[in-house]
Amino acid sequence: METKKIYTFLQQAFVFAFIMLLANLIVGILPFPMPASVMGLILLFIALCLKIVKLEQVESLGNSLTGLISFLFVPSGISVMNSLGIMGQYGVQIVLIIIIATIILLAITGWTATALLNLKKNQSFSWDGLKSLFSIKRTHKKLDEVK
Repeated sequence: METKKIYTFLQQAFVFAFIMLLANLIVGILPFPMPASVMGLILLFIALCLKIVKLEQVESLGNSLTGLISFLFVPSGISVMNSLGIMGQYGVQIVLIIIIATIILLAITGWTATALLNLKKNQSFSWDGLKSLFSIKRTHKKLDEVK
């Protein structure tokens, strides 16, 4: 019978702090700008996949932070409210960019997941997943036939 070890708040916070320290160090030596928080998420994901960090070591603090995420967006919302002039001037363009970027992100995520699942099943990679995602049909005619 397996028993789960209960990690204290401080132990879990230390794991997160250590990962963020590594993330800050890595971001400092990268030749391109990258947010340390994104690098920290990547490092945490890799550590969990490689079982360097066990889920129990970060689970309860991670769940607590996830529960507070809406509260953490309050400063961003206040910043947007302070920039209403810019939002009034460029609001439509900003919304369109956000919608288009979201659609592209979802399409690429779906395509990547499909490709990874195919690779996991030892199937060869194909573009069919992306084509079916956008329902692309090959119905074009040769230029000679059109003229």
